[in-house]
Amino acid sequence: MENFAVHMRICSASVTDDDVNSRRSAATSLAGTWGKEKTVEKIISKASDVAKVLGGSGVPPETLGDEVQAAIQKKSSSYLHKERPFDVGVCAGMAMVSMLGSSVGSSGWSISDVYAAALWSSLAFQPTLDATRRESLRLEVLNAASGWSTKSAEAARERGSVPEPSNAKITISTEGVVTHNISESMAKTVEALRRNAALDREELDFLWWAQVGRSRLLKRQPSEINEPTRVIAAGIEGSKMLRRLPCEVHREIILRTVEDDPELDLKELLAALVDDKEKLGGEVDERWVADYPSVFPLLHALVTGEVDTPGADVKRRASEWGERALLEAGFLNLILNGPAKL
Repeated sequence: MENFAVHMRICSASVTDDDVNSRRSAATSLAGTWGKEKTVEKIISKASDVAKVLGGSGVPPETLGDEVQAAIQKKSSSYLHKERPFDVGVCAGMAMVSMLGSSVGSSGWSISDVYAAALWSSLAFQPTLDATRRESLRLEVLNAASGWSTKSAEAARERGSVPEPSNAKITISTEGVVTHNISESMAKTVEALRRNAALDREELDFLWWAQVGRSRLLKRQPSEINEPTRVIAAGIEGSKMLRRLPCEVHREIILRTVEDDPELDLKELLAALVDDKEKLGGEVDERWVADYPSVFPLLHALVTGEVDTPGADVKRRASEWGERALLEAGFLNLILNGPAKL
């Protein structure tokens, strides 16, 4: 948390050592608590609240404000978040940076992966803040989240070396009873082969789908679909074949037909989807996107037609909308179905 003292200038022009130390201690405490949460819905709710306090007015949701206040009061008993609301964003944001500052694993679906995906989706959709210092903090958290997700998705798809089976031991007792450890001697070898085969299957499924060159969802050739609709459909369809969050090659494949790459805000995008919006929205679980519109802004708009999420007025290229469709739909599939065994 080397930038903590810098970010504390968001809260006040005059910052004391006690201010910095008490807030840093609070962020460390929060990171420890949040990093132990195992319920996906609670993780996404927390990430959504943190994203909200980092953007917009900076006034925290009451539950997040109270939680951060309690953590700060362990070292600074007079603190009240309603008097200094920006402290909540600094502590919560730096707690997330701390959590996402370690090395990624190979599972592709850890507690940190869920936080990172939710934060990345939420923060990337927000409009840029005019307040330079707050924008610097928001971008630091966004970069930490996107960096973690990108590295984790790649690490999850690395093929592992297949170890040789260990020596099997077979014994026969005087009574003629045979005992052996054949299963144990083969376990690591078989597990490595299974994991590599699962990754091969994901890759083959995705590439065969791309090679067919036809939208299964819209039941038309790409040439018959306008570009914004085409990339959104590709993102949603492609996500269904992924066993973990998408990585760079998946984004490249769904954007392979991009040519004009027009810039559209969310309202203009929905208009471009015309009659296909209902089919695309029909692939989405309504409950999750209704509860967390800031995490799933595109899918929420497809289902509800609402375009009042912060960031909806920002014009984005069709390619960015396609990447967002892949990220949101891929994340939602993992939430609903859980990670496939690798």
